[in-house]
Amino acid sequence: MDTEPENADDAFELLLRRTVTNAVTSGLNSNVHRNDDIIARLMDYEQRARQERLSSQTLQVIMSGRRLLGE
Repeated sequence: MDTEPENADDAFELLLRRTVTNAVTSGLNSNVHRNDDIIARLMDYEQRARQERLSSQTLQVIMSGRRLLGE
């Protein structure tokens, strides 16, 4: 089974989802009660993802991250 992205857009979305996942994991592992800086960054990512019409999977990763961090 080939898991390589089909094109540059797919590669970008894969990288974005990994970046979001890593940021959320880092935020959850920190001692900070609320991770406002990470949440703000995720809000920016979500807005841009909607503007660029990225996949629903990418949007879901971003929105789930925000919820996990307490927003």
